[in-house]
Amino acid sequence: MIPRLIEPVVLEKAANYDKIILILGARQVGKTTLIQSLTEKLAKKGKRFLYLNCDLEEDRQALDTTSLTVLRNITAGVDYLCIDEAQRLNNPGLTLKIIHDNFKSTKIIATGSSAFELKNKLSDALTGRYLDFHLYALSFLEVINASQPPHKALLKNIANSILNQTLTYGLYPEVHLAKKETDKKLYLEKIGESYLFKDILTFQGVRNTKAIRDLTRAIAYQIGSLVSENELANRVKIDRKTVASYLDILEKSYIIIRVYPYSANPRREIGKNYKIYFTDLGLRNSLIGDFNRFELRQDNGRVWENFLILERLKSAANCGQTIDYHFWRSYSGAEVDYLEKDPSIKAYEFKLSEKAVSRSAAVFVKTYQTPVQLVNKENYLDFISRK
Repeated sequence: MIPRLIEPVVLEKAANYDKIILILGARQVGKTTLIQSLTEKLAKKGKRFLYLNCDLEEDRQALDTTSLTVLRNITAGVDYLCIDEAQRLNNPGLTLKIIHDNFKSTKIIATGSSAFELKNKLSDALTGRYLDFHLYALSFLEVINASQPPHKALLKNIANSILNQTLTYGLYPEVHLAKKETDKKLYLEKIGESYLFKDILTFQGVRNTKAIRDLTRAIAYQIGSLVSENELANRVKIDRKTVASYLDILEKSYIIIRVYPYSANPRREIGKNYKIYFTDLGLRNSLIGDFNRFELRQDNGRVWENFLILERLKSAANCGQTIDYHFWRSYSGAEVDYLEKDPSIKAYEFKLSEKAVSRSAAVFVKTYQTPVQLVNKENYLDFISRK
């Protein structure tokens, strides 16, 4: 197992806060492995735990109740109730609420694969009762740490040796750990077909399975570009409202990330159009059938941009933090790739090898009196580490 950076954060919050801990993320990113590792850590600390996997009918039936008596028997003598795939319960919000409110000596750690299914079922019943964490696929920093460089001087060399594989095949655990490239491609295809749309196609109202698949492939071709919902509608041959609905589903199923523009002057800056990135580059490359080496790709600039933004978000999520992130673009075409507001603005421009920021960045500097930092292959580790 590659140690997950989020694990000590979850353990600390679970131990010190009177809250239900929710770990949300896409299928196959390692939620089950994480929760099993958490139970091992709890056992070493002398804590009594009960692990239930709601993908298994026996475990689901045992927990799928709102009976106070039954739940009292389940939690008797249990310090931590660890529930995997909690969205499989008929009424997870009410069940977890009853346990949380009535059995204070039992803490709850639960995972879920779908924000749509789980949060919709939990939000009303558990208002103010939970802390949620987003588990992505492996982060680049976790992979580097697992390589255990003997000293920091070798860290950059090791990172660069892993980088091309990451940009091509992504960081789903099963894919990353596969030794053969043929196996990596096979696993990505399986994730795409067996897991990617599994949650989506169960949502009520999603009838046109071909349209949502075609839409996902269409946006895979234009990562990092401004999205036109009307253009996508014409391309996929569905109406714009359906496109918007499907994009919402893809985002809440942890397949894509939408980045919205920052604007303090709506008359001069775009304020509505957004960009889309994927939560795993291997999955994105599989969707378009392109596994060329990074240096040979025609889209390497956009792949690099997706990688940097994604790893920055992973770094924050693994610390249990959220960040207010955007891009900036003026109507004249000047653009800055990425900025954060916390509360002051930090702006970044992504390049592969260039040593200076662009003229677009200079426009931003003049407008906001804020410097733009260049991120390239020389200093990207600092950026994704949030240093």
